[in-house]
Amino acid sequence: MKRNVMLIAFTALILISILAWGEISRNSAIQVSVVKVNPLTVEDSVICSGRVERVSDHSVCSPYTAFISRILVKTGDTVSVGQPLMEVLTSENGVTGTEEGFGEGSGYAGDFQQSRTKTQTIASPYAGEITSLTAAGQSYIRTGSPVAVISDSPVKLQVRLSVDEAQISDVKIGQKAIITGVGFKNTAYTGVVRKISSDAKQVVSKNGEATVVEVIVSVDKTGGEIKPGYTAKAKIITSENSGVLIAPYEAVRADKDGNEYVFKLCGKQAVKTPVVTSREFDKGFEITSGISKNDEIINNPDSVSNGSYVVPSKKGTVSSGG
Repeated sequence: MKRNVMLIAFTALILISILAWGEISRNSAIQVSVVKVNPLTVEDSVICSGRVERVSDHSVCSPYTAFISRILVKTGDTVSVGQPLMEVLTSENGVTGTEEGFGEGSGYAGDFQQSRTKTQTIASPYAGEITSLTAAGQSYIRTGSPVAVISDSPVKLQVRLSVDEAQISDVKIGQKAIITGVGFKNTAYTGVVRKISSDAKQVVSKNGEATVVEVIVSVDKTGGEIKPGYTAKAKIITSENSGVLIAPYEAVRADKDGNEYVFKLCGKQAVKTPVVTSREFDKGFEITSGISKNDEIINNPDSVSNGSYVVPSKKGTVSSGG
């Protein structure tokens, strides 16, 4: 009888100890933030800056030495090939613009006004939009003088970029680009690398002199907020990789020998797990060894150690690694 009582008491003590230990463990569990690792498609890119410009600006030059009597178009007009741009008076004595002394206020100018003249027209050799008139009415021009600038219509734009010499080897013709700028902050435009200069040049930056290569990126769709002359930033996508596992920077630690590791959630325990990292992206390190798809790892694991009892207070997913 006495033996049975002792056995019951001993069993009860064990049960009480187990319950007490469980309560103590629950009360001492460390709350942690946990992230699930999913395969992602990530991008390598080159970031550079430059200026928006028109693709084609055609300069119209005068075929005559003449006096401009009337301008027939204005800036912003759309013109066709052969359309008259201005009327000019030319001398019938055959004087060309190569002779010295021709110009407003010169002695020859007076002779020109008094000589026999005939009316000629300067016609547009291009179709497009008049973006500037470089000659004014009631003025003199020489043969070969620019009188107007015509751009393609509808306007086609490109961005002239400066790429650092350390990154230019990653840039190839045909790569896609995302174009943003403070002048068109509400819209991001897409484009394609169309030209890479064969020469490098030196430019002065806030960090001193730098060696850069000019790259031309076309703008797929014009209109809206983007305008010629605006500064722009381009993100050139140099490669895309699918199925990449990303661990947030906050989840990866290194020991005194430089060996990297994470704490993986296994049941209710934090398990120290060696990993191998590779490239860096916006959201964290690429993990090439140590963790697998759908593993859950602990963010900011400074308060845990190998085998710690943990309670996830927040779960998330690495959603972007670009």
